[in-house]
Amino acid sequence: MPILPARFGNRHLAACFISLVLPASAELHRGVWFWGSTTLPDATSSPFGSIAVVGTAAAEDETITFFGLHGVKRVYGSYQNRPVSEPSVIAAWNTKLDVAGISSQLLIDGVDVDLLDDVPSILTKITNRLISFNAAVTPASQFDALHLDLEPQGSDEWSDALPAVAPAVKRGLLQDLYIAYGAIRDHLDDAGLTTMPIYADIPYTWDKLPVDGGSIGWADAADRDGWFADIAGVLDGISIMTFSKDTFPEVDTATSYERSGALTGKARVGIQPKCGPAPLLWPTILHFNSVMNECEAAYGPTGATDLENYAFWRHGIATTLPSVGDPIIATLGGSGGAIPWGTSGGVIIFDGLPGFLYTVRHGTDPGQITQEVTSVRTTTDHDAEILTVPVTASGPRGFWRVERMPDE
Repeated sequence: MPILPARFGNRHLAACFISLVLPASAELHRGVWFWGSTTLPDATSSPFGSIAVVGTAAAEDETITFFGLHGVKRVYGSYQNRPVSEPSVIAAWNTKLDVAGISSQLLIDGVDVDLLDDVPSILTKITNRLISFNAAVTPASQFDALHLDLEPQGSDEWSDALPAVAPAVKRGLLQDLYIAYGAIRDHLDDAGLTTMPIYADIPYTWDKLPVDGGSIGWADAADRDGWFADIAGVLDGISIMTFSKDTFPEVDTATSYERSGALTGKARVGIQPKCGPAPLLWPTILHFNSVMNECEAAYGPTGATDLENYAFWRHGIATTLPSVGDPIIATLGGSGGAIPWGTSGGVIIFDGLPGFLYTVRHGTDPGQITQEVTSVRTTTDHDAEILTVPVTASGPRGFWRVERMPDE
């Protein structure tokens, strides 16, 4: 039973993270991008891309088990041309997802969205990889939705525009994107897939007006609002990419516009679990989980989180998840980053692993740390997280101990 005595006299220790209660795993409705291949932060290739997983029975089963344990209800799958070249493999994978109660959404990506030059190629992919594929397989083996990762911000036209005209160019490309969404909707309808949902990914930055530092040349707020209303009329939902934000207040502020107005009930928060040493966003998977938990507690299943991507998620767990054998490291923090001894309102902060019960005890003598403050556990059986316990600092000195035991 690893125990770390924690003594706090006249010391100021920085606060780390504060977690909130999240829904039980059965209530989670997470989505995950499942790319064909992913280069990891350590420059190696992930074994959790769809190229490596789909088609290998043991890897498929392990992946679906992971999805079930971690509340994944949507998979945004990129399979390149495999729905055409290996239709039986993709059909079998979709069937497994269907049995597990997971929506299989075909992921189509690209950066160029010109109606004449680029959209025809996108429509051809949709015809071959979704429309024709679905027509040839049983309902359980079909794709349940189309997921579009069309990002004109990655195009040469966007990045090469001269500063004097860049805002107008970007506004024009967003109009092209809206037209592309409409053309894709019409294409599915013409094929008889009138109930096939379409989802799409967009950055959180597009809603900012020029006066607020935004780079899109919106004429005014009405122009911006009109565009978002237009895409809401075509799309069944969006994932807001917030991959540079690492606190809940930042994510909440960045996505507030999309989660209201025309996109109310249609916007999901996209976060990226790149975990490891700086300059990566999250030191450990527990730090990531803490913010993800806060998002899910605040937004519920309708605004659930989408993780970009499965390979980063598994890599973060494998490389930054604390071991059961590691010592418990606790710090004392409070609002403002630290609290002096003799005041109240602090919290003890420590890493929590699923499957264990953590008991915090207090005493005024290091040899008599016996008074139980509280016992806590992670809020799901499957996600490690940062745990916090409120404590009152009073008297000339105090000692705390955090005990970890199997949660039976």
